[in-house]
Amino acid sequence: MEQFEKELLAFKLSNETIITILLNSNNKGALKELLPVIRKYTSAIVINYKGDLEAVALVSVGKNTISLT
Repeated sequence: MEQFEKELLAFKLSNETIITILLNSNNKGALKELLPVIRKYTSAIVINYKGDLEAVALVSVGKNTISLT
């Protein structure tokens, strides 16, 4: 999670920044780890689920995407 937070901080975030999470529906427990980190920087979060996603989650900030494996 530390590396994820460093990558997240590389973007210019504000409280209005919308972050979209595409979460592997087979690993919903990862959401408990992701949300506290993301909520430090914004409260605008969209969560979608997809089955058979290779990554644990894909976190999108604007046109940029962070893949969590």
